[in-house]
Amino acid sequence: MQTAIFEHELFQAEPLTEREAWLWLIAHAAWKDTKHRVGMDMHDVQTGCLFVTLRQLQNAWRWKSDYRVRSFLKVLEKHEMIIAKANAGKTHVTICNYSHYQEVERTEHAEKTQAQRTKDTNTPINTSSLRSEVKARAPEKASAQSELMKVLDQDHAKAVIDHRKALKKPLSVRAAQLLAGQFSKCPDPNAAADAMIAHGWQGFDPQWLQNRQQTQQRASPASRKLTHTDIWADALREEGIFPNEPDSHSTDILDAGYGNRHQESNVHPLRIANARSY
Repeated sequence: MQTAIFEHELFQAEPLTEREAWLWLIAHAAWKDTKHRVGMDMHDVQTGCLFVTLRQLQNAWRWKSDYRVRSFLKVLEKHEMIIAKANAGKTHVTICNYSHYQEVERTEHAEKTQAQRTKDTNTPINTSSLRSEVKARAPEKASAQSELMKVLDQDHAKAVIDHRKALKKPLSVRAAQLLAGQFSKCPDPNAAADAMIAHGWQGFDPQWLQNRQQTQQRASPASRKLTHTDIWADALREEGIFPNEPDSHSTDILDAGYGNRHQESNVHPLRIANARSY
């Protein structure tokens, strides 16, 4: 414990608490055997001891009277935390179990330890190295790619990000989280990402892919038998009445029949404007 903490300019000059006064004694005790001059005499001061006057303690602790100082020292003595003796007009204070409070472990070479402390204090700190270590320990900041890669491989994640950039709708981290959640609902998230890109979708919903597959199945000639409705629809397309779209001959628009006898059970009355005769 360094004595400088009690003179730090950051803290206001205010009376110390009893705990802080106890720490003051520990901090100001000799950390190695030394000598102290009192008048014209030199007195030995062992490790963990200090020479002070009651007035010095009163001023250092900013207490209003030396009576409180004496009372506090007596309390410490009663609990065997210090030994206080008058010596040459001063009070010789010995901190009991000093090494327990001031040192992590006892060392036989106090001067070597102090020299190392001084060296450590004066050695410039490599702040760039410290920043690198802190950066290495810090968790990786979330990004759109990191969120997508929770369900996609790296190539597909990058492809989705590039696709959104091409649409001029770059992915935010939150949007990437939501998109990854939709991909995860599919058996193959990477295939779902490919479908999103192939269809030019800005987002993705598994239901969209299912609807697209069902539409393709309905439009495929091999998927069902050709009906009268299909025949009429093809004829009308050739005449330019219907646009060339797979779903343009849905049964609520077109019907095929003979007189009033319908040939299909799923057809409705024919509604065609300006149709030619067939």
